[in-house]
Amino acid sequence: MKKWKKFNFSLASVYMFAYILFLLISSKAMVLIEPNNYKNFFDGLWWSIVTATTVGYGDIIPHSVIGKILAISIILGGVIEVAIFTATVTTRLIEKKIFSKKGYKMLDSLENHLVICGFKTPRIEVLNTFRRVYQDNIVIIHNELVPELKSLFQKYNFKFAQGEYNNEEILKNAKIEKADKVMILNMGGEFADAKVLETIIVIRSLNPNVYIIAEINDPKYENYLIKSDCNEIIMSEEYNRFLLSKSITEPGMSKVVRNLLKTQNFHIKTKHDFTGKSYKEAFEESLKNGEILLGIIENYITEAKLKKIVLTKLRFGGEVKKYETLLHKIKKHEIEMEVKINPKDTLIISEFAATISIRRKNG
Repeated sequence: MKKWKKFNFSLASVYMFAYILFLLISSKAMVLIEPNNYKNFFDGLWWSIVTATTVGYGDIIPHSVIGKILAISIILGGVIEVAIFTATVTTRLIEKKIFSKKGYKMLDSLENHLVICGFKTPRIEVLNTFRRVYQDNIVIIHNELVPELKSLFQKYNFKFAQGEYNNEEILKNAKIEKADKVMILNMGGEFADAKVLETIIVIRSLNPNVYIIAEINDPKYENYLIKSDCNEIIMSEEYNRFLLSKSITEPGMSKVVRNLLKTQNFHIKTKHDFTGKSYKEAFEESLKNGEILLGIIENYITEAKLKKIVLTKLRFGGEVKKYETLLHKIKKHEIEMEVKINPKDTLIISEFAATISIRRKNG
């Protein structure tokens, strides 16, 4: 059954196939109806094609009533056939022109890519950050090719899937089942958060292992997103409220946060030599290396990556019980990523902890 799903039988293609079959049958029928006029199958086929295309050479014509009725059927069907064929070819040529000239590449070869659901005019440094990780292996799903988005495709070699991002077929077009990460943008509106939640549920049914980052406005949806296995939740309104309140009580805080977000020296690192060391030791070593350690993120590992570790340990040997226990707890949502900013000096950095640091500028 899976093989048949690859073929998309449209109404137009079914009609074209049926009409060609009708021409072949008509060609044979005319040989039987008027054997003196149509000597062989080729004569019948020649007459059918000339009649279907309304060329009308007149070298062979039907004389019987049945033959003339058959000719009328071929002519009427041929007019529709030519119209469908012309429309299909024109559509294909236009699509090819759009995808080749404008750079909207076809999506069939995508793998380990980033899918962005929704579109908001992005900052250029944000796009450059995405491109450093995924190059041009980025798909944007949006329901309309707006001028800003069109301009973006002209500048970068991104891919485009047009439609609503909570639509399963559109997500499949974006090859969501092979994606590495998905970012779902909240596009606003009365049911925007519900749409984000619905999209997560659909994505999880298609790709259980993809890393999902979602933006919501209403905090009450946070628990629903967590239960739907959303890996990271961004609450825009919460940040806005925080900045507004801090700007009153601590003037200048909005500029501090803004500059922190803008700096390219702000990093989360998974590869470090601090496992088993205290936070104080890690902090002092980071300073020597020109970095300021701000904190750590515990359990900074996804279910998919932990599964790979367990399978590797089972295959090649080694301690596996603690990893299986951790994997079980992650599946049950008993353990999640936990951010600890400026923790106690005595905190021991665990195996799957990532560090949060700022690189100090020279001079």
